[in-house]
Amino acid sequence: AIVIIIVEIIACSITFSADYSGAGMTAIIIKWIPAIIGVVTLFIYFASRLILKKYNWCISLLGIIIMLVVAVKIYNTDFSESVSGLF
Repeated sequence: AIVIIIVEIIACSITFSADYSGAGMTAIIIKWIPAIIGVVTLFIYFASRLILKKYNWCISLLGIIIMLVVAVKIYNTDFSESVSGLF
């Protein structure tokens, strides 16, 4: 769980350092997408620890990969053109 939080902080720092010059108000929501993914990953991780008792590492790894991929994709997006090309 600590690794998920550390990766969440790294992913948020990546997205917060992106240039959102043309995004407007949507930049506020876009900045927090990795944090939302991290919180959801933590909830699923703790729920699986109560129910399944194993394969928690799969959930952690999947959440970490998704957070980093989304953060890098947001960072590389040119917001001066349009926000619709994000996903």
